[in-house]
This record gives sequence, C-alpha cells and structure tokens, in this order.
Amino acid sequence: MTSLSEFERLYEEWVERPSAEYRRLVGPSVDMDAAALEQFIQHLSQHRTAYPNIAFWVIFDYKTFSVLRSDGNMNVLGSPLRTKRDLLQHIHPDYLLPYLRWRKGAYNLVFQYADKMRKPLQHAFRISLPLRVRSGRYWWFLINSLTTQLDANHRIVSNLQTFCQENEWPRHNLRPVEAAVFSRTEEESLFNSELTAQISLQLTELFTDAELDLLALYAAGKSTEQVLAVKRWSKHTLHEYNTHLLRKSKELFVYDFKSARHFAEYCRERRILYFKM
Repeated sequence: MTSLSEFERLYEEWVERPSAEYRRLVGPSVDMDAAALEQFIQHLSQHRTAYPNIAFWVIFDYKTFSVLRSDGNMNVLGSPLRTKRDLLQHIHPDYLLPYLRWRKGAYNLVFQYADKMRKPLQHAFRISLPLRVRSGRYWWFLINSLTTQLDANHRIVSNLQTFCQENEWPRHNLRPVEAAVFSRTEEESLFNSELTAQISLQLTELFTDAELDLLALYAAGKSTEQVLAVKRWSKHTLHEYNTHLLRKSKELFVYDFKSARHFAEYCRERRILYFKM
C-alpha cells in the first residue's frame, strides 16, 4: 500500500519535477481560445447527457495542475477535485506507480510526435483504473485523456479527462494495467506501437539480464528441461527465478499471472519487454 509520504515521493518524482520547466514556459492558449473553449464545454455537457455512463469530466490547467472546469456527478468520489494531485490520491495505491509509468510513456509519445500528437481533441490516452469512491470502496473507471488547448509554441495549456464508471473493483478478478491511444487519424497503430515501446524501455531496466533471458526462453516455448539445460541451473535456482518474476509482474501490472511462463507469453503477445539473448 502507498503511504502518504510514499505518495508525495511518487508525485514529486513522476509528476511535479519532470514537468516543472515545461509548465513554467506554457503561455496563453491560441489553439482553442477562451470563446472556443466555452463552445466546446457546452457541447461536452450535451454529450454527457447523451452518454450517461460518463460519470464526470474534468479539464485541468496544465501549467498549475488545477481544475479549470468540471461537470457530472462530482460527488461520486466523495471529495472535491481541485487539482491533479487530488485525483491521483483516489487511485488504488497498487495501481499508482504502474499508471504513472504509462502516463510517462504517453507524454514521451506526445513530445516525440509533437507535430501530430499535440493537435487538440485528435488523440485520446485511455486506461482503466480503480478509483476510491465515496463509500471508501474502489470502482473501475475508464479514463480518457485528451489535449484541449495549446499555446503559441504548441505547448499543452489544458487537458480534458472523462471518467466512465464501470464495475466495482474485485480483489480476485484483476486485469493487467494497460493503456492505449485512440486516434482520429490513420496512425493509431503506430502510436500504440510506440507507446508499448516506451513502457518496454522503462520496464526492461527493472529486470536483470538473467531474468530477461529466462523470460525469452519461456516466450520462445522452451520446456523446463530445456531451460535448465541452457541456463545450467538447478531446479531450485529456476524456482527462485520464477518466484522473483511473479513478484515483479504483480507489482508492475497488478495482475496474478499463473506462472512466470504465463507472464513471458503475455509480454511476447503485447511486445512489452525487450528480451536479451
């Protein structure tokens, strides 16, 4: 579980500090000015009426991380959202760091494809997370994040986040933490491949070469006997590595993989890790 001091450390390391210089330079919006934003907000309110599964939406000022506008059932979380920090504190503690890793990958993608990804309302970063609601329990929310305004230098001025409430979060029916990009352009598959590459770069550094070798062997379909022969390990050593891999996979994806082999197969299918052989 994430303590308050641990939350503050993660917030400083993953949110506040990396964005401080960028946010300092953000100027007034020129792409969707104040009048255009008001028109968009009216449309957004009508859209929520047509799609009641949207519990609420929030527009964040990127320079200050404060809430500019919001609408919907804001009482569902049990406390007001005034800043980005308030929202992050509602994320289930086990999911906070995995989410921040995907978030970092998404922003790296935005900066890598600045001429394409920063266009307002064209691309959505989507992820499902359990948020603490008024009752103190956790519910899955499908969260879509979009850039809404840019300044004269194409820096992000504001972001829109919509929250669709799904089912209650069950402790024993978990799903891996994954994110995706949905785009109105033809480059959606490229963006998702690059997003996976971004998360892979982060996660690969968290595994030893020996662990990555073992995952690569499992992903290649090697049997236990073949793994033991290739690595020249005892069954006890292999068991220890399997245990370590399952522990790491649970921390990174908040999911109970059946085995280290199952985790390796998942990584191969999603192309999430770079295996070193």
